[in-house]
Amino acid sequence: MALYSVIWLHEVGHGIMYAKYKCKENPFKVHVPFYLFFSTPSPIDEEKAKTLSLKQIYNVGIGGIIVNLIFGVPISIVLLLMDFGNTLLVYFIFSFALFHLVEVATYLVISNIFLSSDMILVQQYKPKLRIPFFIIGLFIVGLMIYMLINCPESWKLGYIIAIVIMTLCMGLGRIIFTRLNTSN
Repeated sequence: MALYSVIWLHEVGHGIMYAKYKCKENPFKVHVPFYLFFSTPSPIDEEKAKTLSLKQIYNVGIGGIIVNLIFGVPISIVLLLMDFGNTLLVYFIFSFALFHLVEVATYLVISNIFLSSDMILVQQYKPKLRIPFFIIGLFIVGLMIYMLINCPESWKLGYIIAIVIMTLCMGLGRIIFTRLNTSN
């Protein structure tokens, strides 16, 4: 549930920007299948979306990453600064924060190196932004590692396995999705 909500919120971030530019009526109506792959901010008005400027397209692309940062970083910091115990609710919130960070890190590091998905829009708009975004991505990876070090011992192995699987799936999934969609 935590991972699904993270991906849904990411797509809502894109949807909010599309709505801002009048390409979408309801920013909260997005396509996120239960298997999570090929999630999109659809439905959007494709004709209106084609009229967006490069800066607007960039804003739409970065909107999802910004939402992940807005949720992931502050919640992670609060969790690390306070002792909430070892309950199911804390596990869900910890997972929610950690999975937001994984989403951001895979975009800002993997998708930045193997130019894919939303990072293509960064490259098209301002290529020099890739360097600071990459550095931010490395800081997010550091925060993820710090969270893992400080989580309850009984959670560590599960989180490590989940993060490795998520990183492989998200990183490779975006690269494949991008290659399939740019070859058409």
